[in-house]
Formats: sequence, structure tokens, C-alpha cells
Amino acid sequence: MQLLAIVLYNADGRTRRLDFEPGALNIVTGESQAGKSALLTIVEYCLGRSTMMVPVGPIANTVAWYSTLWQLDDGGRAFVARPAPAPGKASTSGAMLEFGATLDAPPLSSLEVNIESRALREQMGRRIGIEENLSEPPVGSLRHPLEANIGHAALLCLQSQNEVASANTLFHRQGEPGIDQALRDTIPYFLGAVAHDEALKRAQLRDAKRNLTRLSNELERAENAALTIDVELNALLAEARAVGLVGEVDVAGRSDIVRILQGARVAQPQVAALADTEAQDRRLELQVTRDQVRAELRRVLDDRALLIHQEQAETGASASLRQQRDRLTVLARLPGFGDSSPSSVASAPLDTDTCPVCGHELEEPDPTAAALQIGLSELRAQVEVLTGARPAHRRAVADLDTRAAELRGEIRTADDALAHLERAYEMDAEANVDSRDFTRGRIDATLTRANLTDETQLEVLRQQLDRARMTVEALESDLDADNDREQLTSRLVAVGRDISRYAAQLQLEHSGDSVRLDLARLTVVTDTPTGPAPLFRIGSAANWIGYHLATHLALHRFLVEQNRPVPRLLMLDQPTQAHYPAEADNATGAPEDDADRVAVRRMFELMRDVVAELAPKFQMIVCDHADLPESWFQTAVRYRWRAGVKLIPADWINEG
Repeated sequence: MQLLAIVLYNADGRTRRLDFEPGALNIVTGESQAGKSALLTIVEYCLGRSTMMVPVGPIANTVAWYSTLWQLDDGGRAFVARPAPAPGKASTSGAMLEFGATLDAPPLSSLEVNIESRALREQMGRRIGIEENLSEPPVGSLRHPLEANIGHAALLCLQSQNEVASANTLFHRQGEPGIDQALRDTIPYFLGAVAHDEALKRAQLRDAKRNLTRLSNELERAENAALTIDVELNALLAEARAVGLVGEVDVAGRSDIVRILQGARVAQPQVAALADTEAQDRRLELQVTRDQVRAELRRVLDDRALLIHQEQAETGASASLRQQRDRLTVLARLPGFGDSSPSSVASAPLDTDTCPVCGHELEEPDPTAAALQIGLSELRAQVEVLTGARPAHRRAVADLDTRAAELRGEIRTADDALAHLERAYEMDAEANVDSRDFTRGRIDATLTRANLTDETQLEVLRQQLDRARMTVEALESDLDADNDREQLTSRLVAVGRDISRYAAQLQLEHSGDSVRLDLARLTVVTDTPTGPAPLFRIGSAANWIGYHLATHLALHRFLVEQNRPVPRLLMLDQPTQAHYPAEADNATGAPEDDADRVAVRRMFELMRDVVAELAPKFQMIVCDHADLPESWFQTAVRYRWRAGVKLIPADWINEG
């Protein structure tokens, strides 16, 4: 994958297009603050980075969409466009991605978000050949597994102005948190030290190890169960009898026990839920006592009702007698009536044939005074008898009420005792149901183990375990860590040879010694007679830039020759900055000092030679102040931004 064009869209539809030649050295030369460094950030943004790193200023103020057009190795093209982040925001995840054989940058009206940046990186990575891969962290590490994508590949293709001259960082964004570890995890895959199907094999190995552990545990349980299964089956049979799932049956061996227990899993209880006969007798006794007390209570209530009825009747008769008595009391005004003795009454001078008031003769003579006196005496005696019986009635009714209250208390006591027994009965029944369910569960578990203890089943498990063990061993041999280290070391040695050769061509310090890429520390190390010297211990910015250039050219030469899934692009920003100390040098593009001029020419000659060697499979884009007079250099210059010419057209800035 190589870059064909960068296209910037103004909000009014105007575009700023920069075309680049694939398979060649492309140079963008110009003065400072012309927008050269922004090209690298635009390319990275269009490769899926969420954060837009274009500096605040004319570019961010005038560009509405950033886009890139890519030439794919299969002959097709890919167009990637990203909208500018919203005002006040630094990132966005939206993007537009299209593939086509003759695809070109569309007008602004056709741009629309159709993909998310994560999916963009995945699809672009698949198109350049990044297969499914996964870098597993060491056992016990807190890091998550990492899958390489085109975003990780871009870290090997870009070198910003600050990075290319750094003594401490060798790769793009290496100093950011997590990026250094991502580089260590993904570079072995991009170098080919990790097999293309290693991720699949690692997943298969994880599954195979889990299966091996499962079968090993299952066989161990089956073998242990075979030693004790008969004892467990007999104990379980006795438990099933106790809870009523099995009746009293004769068994002849394990097969009979298994058959009976299999039936017990769905059998209904064969014994009463309440087996406590003493509790049953107590309940019957309470019921009989309660019924007897209820019968006595009914009798007491009947007697009380009878007494009350009698009292009501006597009260009516007494009232009648008192009325008659009161009527006869007027006789006390008759002469001699006060003497109530019979002799006095008989001798009273009363004429029974005449009216005692008016003296007229009576047609029917009234009762004699003596007779009335006798009747009055009898009425008084009867009233006294009835009046004297009332206290006895009231005491009898009170006694019956007291007895009725006592009987009701006895009935409540019997009812409470029966309710308590009923609750106990229900709880006992529920406990028995739970016990039966628990026993059924134990029967299921035990019968499962009994099936595993069959010798035929044990042999099947042993064979499955052997096959699983062989699968694990085969996958582990394919994923041998020692072999992976050897593969990586071999590739790093090949890259190191080219680094040494290019360093010598650039006449860098220690270039005569062995130079290697130290992946653990992500730096270049020269093995001097006095010991290894990492990049930060090699002095001068010229050496740092030179080793950066030599390392990345050597790395990409290896990636191209091995056809690894990395964009065939190396983009450098200001690689000659160490040789342009004066602003006048930046303006002219030619160092004043002859030594600097020779060093700059040597660097670009190395770029030219490597690109020509790998053509048409490798492309370089260099943004720099350098503007050498050599014809091959001038041929490689695509854009010259001097005398007011910049990335953003002046009319965009003025109108903005």
C-alpha cells in the first residue's frame, strides 16, 4: 500500500490536492511554517488515529475534511476521508472508506461517514494482508492480549520532526503510554517471526488444554468413584427407603440397586408423611376431649336458657299477684279488718247482703270480708315465695355463666394444641418433601458416577485423555517459545546487517562495529570493543538522525523483501535538521557549511538508492528544508513551498 494523494476539503467545496508517485522518492521542500509537518499527521489521522494532531492555526481553521488516496498491492485503490473534529474537540471516530479499481477523490458533497475508526483500521489491515493475530502476554501479566492492526504498522512508517532526531525514542509515538509495549508485541508479527496461523493455534492450544484438564479430572473422579461406589449405592438405597421412595425389596447386586434407584427418582412416597404415632394419638385425644367439652358446654347453655325462661315466667306471675294484693289492701280500712285472725274476721259486724258504702241491698252478695282477708293472706304468701326464689335463680345463672366460660377456655386450649400439632404436621411433611427431593438429587449424582465407573467407560475416558494430551503436545511444539525467539533473533540479525551497512554509508560513529536492533529496549545498539553502546550513548544529533534513517530503511527493506503486511511507505519529517543551524539555510534549502552539505547529500543518496533497489514496492515521502541542486534531487521534488506558497492556499486563509 502506497500513498497516491492527500486531499484537503474546504467547507465551500474547494480542494487542495497533493499527488505523490508510488515506488519513488517524493520530496516536499520549503521554508518553516509552510505546513510540511502537517502532512505526516494527516496521513496518520487517515490511517485511523482518533486524535487529530494538526496544530491550531490555518490548517485546522480552514479544512473541513482530510483525505488520502492509496494504491493497494492488488491493483485496487482505497479512499479514506475523515471529518475534522468538532470545534473544541480534538478527536473523532467517524470516517469514510471506499475501495475501487479506478477510485479517485470525490467532491465534498459526496463525502459521508460510513465507518468507525476502529473498523477502518481493521478493514484496511485486512486489505494489506494483516491476518488474524494475537499477542499473548506472559502468564501472570496484567496486560490484555493485543492484536496487530494497520495502526500498529503505521508506527513503523512515520517519523516526526522530534522523533527522527531523538536519542531516546526510535519509533513513532514510542514515548506515549502503552505504545512501547504495543511495539514490542507487534513487531515480531510484522517481521514474520510469528507464524500467520499462530493466533489460531494459540486459541486451539487454550481449548485443548481446557479439554485435557477436564478429561483428566473426569477420569480421576471416575477411578475414585469405582473404589467406593458399591458402599455409596447401598447407603443411598437405605436413605431412599427411609424417606419413602423405595419399599422393602430384595437386591442381588449393583445392577439391581441401580435399577431400583433409577425408579426411585420418579417414585411417589410409599409411607405416610407423618410417622410419629405418639403425635397422632395425642391429636386424637385432644379431638375427643374437645368434643366432650363442647357437648358439656351445650348442656350448660341449655340449662341457663331454661332458668332464664323460668325467671321471666315467674316475674310475670309475681307481677299479677302483686297487682291483686294491692287491690285488696283497701280492705284494711274496714272495721276490725286489721285483725287478721279468723275469729276476728268472723266476728266483724259486716252485712254481706247490703253494700257497706251505700247500704243498699245487693242482688248478689259480695264475698265476705273474712273471705277477702283469707285471699289477701294467701296472695301475700305467694308473692313472698316468688320474691324469695329470685336470688336462687340469679345464683344458678351466674354459676352456669362461670361454667360456660371455663368450658370455652378448655375448648380454646384444645383448639390451640390441635393447631400446634397441625403446624408441626405440615412442617414435618414439608421436611419430608425436602428430604425426598434431596435424596433424588443424590441419586442422580451417584448414578452418574456409577455409570462412569463401568470399566468400558473408564477405558473410553483413558483413550480420550491420551488423544487430548497428544493434541496439546503437538500444538506446544508448533508454538515453541524457544523457536519463536530464534526466529525473531534471526530476523533482527538480518535487519542489523543492513543497519550496519547503511550506517557505514552515512559515515556514522561506531558504524564499523556490529549494529543491532534491540527490541527489548526499542533502540539501536552498537557492540563496541568496550561493550554495548545504545543510541542515547552515541553523541551528536547527526548520529541520532543517521541511525534513525539507517534503521528504518533496513527495517523496510526486510519487510518489502519478505512481503510482510506493512504499508510500503516511509514518511520522514525534517531528517536533515541537524545540518540546518541557521534560518538562512532553511530559506535557501542548502547548508552553508560544506560538511553539512555533504552529509545532507549522503542521506538523500541513501534514500534514493534504497528506493531504487526496492522499486516499485517502496515509497518514501520526505518533508524537509533541503533543496539540493542535483538533478536526481530536483526530479524527486514534488512540491516546493517557498515565497509564500504553503500547504493551505492563501485565499483560504484570507477568506477565513
